[in-house]
Amino acid sequence: MQKIRHLLFDCLHPSRCFYAAVVGVILGTAMTLLTQKIFISGCYGLLGVTIIILFCFFNSRRILLLVALVSGMMIANIRIAPELYALEVFANLVDREVTLVGTISEDPNISGNNFKLRLNDLRVEFPSGEQIDLAGKVYAQLSSKVQLERSDRITLNGKLGSGFGVFSATFYRPELVAVERAEYGDVFARIKHRFIGMVKAVIPSPEVDLGLGYLVGEKSGLSEEFSEQLRAVGMTHVVVASGAHLGILIGFVHKMFGRISRFAGAVVAIFAIFGFAMLVGFTPSMTRAVLVSVLGIVVGYVGRSFSPLCLILLVAAITLLLDPLNLLNLGWQLSFASFFAILVLAPQTCRLLYGGKSPPWLASMLITSIVASITCAPILIYNFGSISLLSLVANLVILPTLPYAMCLVLLSGILGFIPGLGLIIVKLARLLLSLHISVIEFLSDQKIFIMELPTADFRVFGIYLVLAIWLGLVILRCGTIKRWKFNRLKK
Repeated sequence: MQKIRHLLFDCLHPSRCFYAAVVGVILGTAMTLLTQKIFISGCYGLLGVTIIILFCFFNSRRILLLVALVSGMMIANIRIAPELYALEVFANLVDREVTLVGTISEDPNISGNNFKLRLNDLRVEFPSGEQIDLAGKVYAQLSSKVQLERSDRITLNGKLGSGFGVFSATFYRPELVAVERAEYGDVFARIKHRFIGMVKAVIPSPEVDLGLGYLVGEKSGLSEEFSEQLRAVGMTHVVVASGAHLGILIGFVHKMFGRISRFAGAVVAIFAIFGFAMLVGFTPSMTRAVLVSVLGIVVGYVGRSFSPLCLILLVAAITLLLDPLNLLNLGWQLSFASFFAILVLAPQTCRLLYGGKSPPWLASMLITSIVASITCAPILIYNFGSISLLSLVANLVILPTLPYAMCLVLLSGILGFIPGLGLIIVKLARLLLSLHISVIEFLSDQKIFIMELPTADFRVFGIYLVLAIWLGLVILRCGTIKRWKFNRLKK
């Protein structure tokens, strides 16, 4: 009896209950999306669940871990209710003529006068005058002579289509009824487009299209053929603004301002992170990268460390609370799969192979690339039915020179008009980008190394069972997972 009492009522560190609730948020989001059922909703429900979690946090005991877990699931259930309601409303409006008002949430994909848009902050207007405000996202394709920008509030009229992925509904070829834009529009989007114009003035296509994809995640200039080649060699992540971009930015800020003081380096780095995110837009991968970077800077500044697994769980839960449908987003899934591989699997593998010593730079990159490719493979196979065995080669050739390509593209836009110096920078940028294009085109032509497999086959996720067994064996051999220390802004 005494043992049972100790087992159930022993005190724990409060963080245990906190992370139990974090795991509950992730599980609750997945279960609610799977069952499409809401068990609790409303402000009073949220207040009650929050009080329970706080009670668990301040009276942390083993028996309360399950309570905190279930409470986290309830919070997810409450949060996702508006999205499920929107899905139900849009499902009843499919193939009907409707007027939809929405805000363009990301930079439009533009081809001539054709626009591909992602809309949120939605409102459906009916002929009777009734209006319904809805959560969720809508995908729209339309032709317009009016230049549409991120943050524009537009009104569309047309026949609503079924949704897919993270989108609650689709709009193909609707009529553009009205466009509302703030006096100065989205200032950050304007700055981004102005800079893109400066780069395009000095670097020709196709090099400039790849360079802008590297630097600011601008993919609209990439041809469909080249986009397919990127996917074939497993390099689509290089044209998505995410953690790599912020890592380079933080390193630059540290060198410039970290010498003044740790506080100056931390503050300027946080401002730079949010400034870059505002330019690019808060896509799922960028939101994840911002959270990780800011948490890393704050935790590193106070001299603490993070368990990699706890960091992954915390950031995943926050991004799902911001938008529960992120769980269905392929970019979000790949982002966290690679995140887990880089922070957990790769370091543990290096520890097993090299003991307590730091592996050589090339070996470290090789191990990280292999582990990340294996971790992301099930998601890619399930969705696309193919995977390239050459992705490792492409990563090893391109990733080491990626920061230099980004820097040269940035300097080309800023200094490209200066005679002499600007010409040298532009030439170097074109040379490096041309090399990258040649490598991608060559590797994508090696069809023998591209494996074709059935899509939507859940058996492929059995790879994760193998990875879990591997991680367990490594931990038994080498001990617990090392905590992740943030030393970028330390002297």
